[in-house]
This record gives sequence, structure tokens and C-alpha cells, in this order.
Amino acid sequence: MLDNLAQLHNAIIAGLRVKLPGAVYIGAYPVIERRITLPSVVVELDEMEPGTDPGTSETALIGRFQARAIVDPNVKQADLQVRELAALIAVAITHETWGLPIGVAKLTQIGPDGFKPELDGYLVWVVEWTHEFHLGKVEWPWPDEAREILLGMYPETGTGREDQYWPLGEAPPENWGESR
Repeated sequence: MLDNLAQLHNAIIAGLRVKLPGAVYIGAYPVIERRITLPSVVVELDEMEPGTDPGTSETALIGRFQARAIVDPNVKQADLQVRELAALIAVAITHETWGLPIGVAKLTQIGPDGFKPELDGYLVWVVEWTHEFHLGKVEWPWPDEAREILLGMYPETGTGREDQYWPLGEAPPENWGESR
């Protein structure tokens, strides 16, 4: 279970920084004003949808993440450079959990990106993947009490036949079945 979304974002950024040492900037949700340092990788959580309920009072979510590979369109072989960076991001995220208790990354799409107007003028490709994760407090619905599991075999069960039961992991009592 995650404590919060910031924990997941921080782990993704740290992991990508280790795996992509050639990228000058790797971060999440940067404020893009007039210029950014290139080549860059910008990570965002694009959307969330319900995941598989674990039955623990946690909320299961599937997060769709995007990492944008951003390069200067004026450098030599910029078209190849942006594709190479996008491919390296895909390799870096494949089957990754970032050391957290989450589902492995599942790559969903790689391709050109034209959906961020603030990145007009740059060459941008987007890599999309999903992670399933759980948020919230795990709640055990029963009181924490010491309980013992006893076994019995029909028809030697029920009220008045408690002496015919034995603890799980042990052999039946020597007198088992004598009341028949």
C-alpha cells in the first residue's frame, strides 16, 4: 500500500534518473515557461480508474502515467534522438515497481505527442504505462483476539461432543469416536 501519490511520483523520478543518465532533466509537473533544459523527461499521472478491490478497505486504483521525451528539434538527427529517448524510457519502465508495493508497469503506448501546447516548438514523444496500486488504511474487520482452530469429523460434532474435537495440526484424540 502506498502512503500517497507523491511517494509513487518520487520513486518513478528517482528510478528514471538512475536508468536514464543522458537526460539532462527528469521531473514531474514542471512549470514550463519559455525554455526547458534538453533533453528532458517529464512525468505525469494522466488519469486513474478503479482497480481490483483487495477487500482490505484500501482503494484500488490503476494509474495511467505519461513520460514525455522532449528534445530540441534543431539538433542533428532530432527525429531519431526523440524516438531513441522514448524507447529508453519504455525499457526503463518495463516491469518496474520502483521498489514499492504496486503492480508492475504495463506499457500501453509510445508515439508522437501534440497535446501539450506549452511544448509547441519542441520535438515530443510520449510513453504511457499503467500501475495498479492501493491507497488508504488497511482495516481488519475482526477484533484482534487469539483464536484456536479445532477440527472434528461428522457425526462426532456439535454440542455435547466438544471432547471429540482436536487442534489443527494435531492428531485426533485417542478417545475419538468412542461416543458412537
